[in-house]
Amino acid sequence: MSDPITITTHTSWFSRLGSAFRGVATGIVIILTALGFLFWNEGRTVDGIRKNNEGSAAVVPVSPSWVDPANEGRLIYLTAPVQAKDMRQDSTIGIGSDALILARKVEYYQWHEARKQETRTKLGGGEETITTYSYDRQWSDVPQDSSGFQQAAEHQNPTPTLRNAEFRAERGTVGAFAIDDKVINRLTADQPLSLLPQQVEAAAKALSRPVIAAEGGLYIGDNPADPKIGDMRISYTTVPQATTISIVAAQTSAALQPYPTKSGSPILMVRTGTASADQMFAQDKARNKTLAWLFRGIGFVLVITGLKMLLGPLGVIGDVVPLMGSIIRMGTGFIATVVGLALGTVTIAVAWLFYRPILSIMLFAIIGGAVYSAIWWRNKRAPTPVVTGAA
Repeated sequence: MSDPITITTHTSWFSRLGSAFRGVATGIVIILTALGFLFWNEGRTVDGIRKNNEGSAAVVPVSPSWVDPANEGRLIYLTAPVQAKDMRQDSTIGIGSDALILARKVEYYQWHEARKQETRTKLGGGEETITTYSYDRQWSDVPQDSSGFQQAAEHQNPTPTLRNAEFRAERGTVGAFAIDDKVINRLTADQPLSLLPQQVEAAAKALSRPVIAAEGGLYIGDNPADPKIGDMRISYTTVPQATTISIVAAQTSAALQPYPTKSGSPILMVRTGTASADQMFAQDKARNKTLAWLFRGIGFVLVITGLKMLLGPLGVIGDVVPLMGSIIRMGTGFIATVVGLALGTVTIAVAWLFYRPILSIMLFAIIGGAVYSAIWWRNKRAPTPVVTGAA
C-alpha cells in the first residue's frame, strides 16, 4: 500500500444552487421511471404466477430413456445425465476439456484506488470537499483502468491481455432427448478443473511466458509467494460430462425446448442435480416472489431519491446558514419519504387494478365493508345525546 493523498476542493453557493436546480429535472425523470418500473414489476409478477400455475398443472413426468410421441408438444419433466460431443477448447491458452462448459477466470495483481470523501458546508452556503485517495495492490478478475487514477503515473496497471471467458457446447443430449444452447446456457460451470503437467507446458508455449502450476491453476509470473504488478492467475471450472440435471421443458420432435404458455412467457427450467418437478416449480415461485419484493424496494427507493432531488434546492438555499440547511434537509427528507411511499403504493394499487381487476375489486370490497362496519358499529354504540329543555 502506498501513502494516501488528500485533495481539498471548494464549491461556491451559486454553483451548488445551479447544480441543485439542474437536479430537479433529473429527479422528475427518476420519479417517472421508478413509477413505471413499479407498474411493470406488478405485471411481471402476475405473469410469473400465472405461468407457474399453468405449468405445475400441465407438467408430465417422463422416462429419459425413450421419446414417447404421445407427449409431443406437452410440458414434460425428466432428470438424467447430460452429454455433449467434442472437446471444449481454450485455444488462446492451449487448455481443453471433455466437458459441456469450460470457464476461464483470469485474475490480475494490480493497483486499486479507494476514495473517501468528507464534505463540510461553510457559512454562506459554500462547500468544502476533502477527498482522500489511497492505493493498494490486490488480486481481482476485474481489470482496473489506472489511467483514471488521481495518481496515475505512480500506480500504473498494464493493459489486460486476457479476460474471463466461457466455452460452451452448442448441442447435447439428456437421455434420449436433444438439447441446444437454450438449455446449456442455463448451467453454471462450478466444478474446478485440475490441470495436468502437459497442459501447464502447453499454456507456457501458447503465452510465450513462464507459467507455474499453482493452487490447481496457472500462475503467470516469477514467484507466486511474491507477486508483482501485472502477474496473472488463471483457473478453470467446468460442467463435466454425465452431470445429472433436471429439466422442465416442452417435448418438440425429440428435443427439449421452451414451453409456450397462455400468459406469454415460456417455461424452461434447468437445475443441476436431481430435483422433482414440484421442487422446481416451488423454487420458481419463491424466486418470483423474492424478485417482486426486491424490485418493489428498488422502485420505492428510486421514487424517494427523485423527490429528494426535486426538493434539493431548498436545502441548498438554507445552507447559507449551515444549521438551517441541515434542518431543512431533515424536513424535505421526511416529506420525500412519506410522499414517495404514498406514490409507490398508489402505483402498485393501480397496477393491481390493471393486472388483477377481479382480485382488486374483491379486496377493495372487503376493505370498504370492514370500514363501513366499523363506522356503523361505532355509531350504534355511541350514547344518545340527552336534550335538556329550558326550565
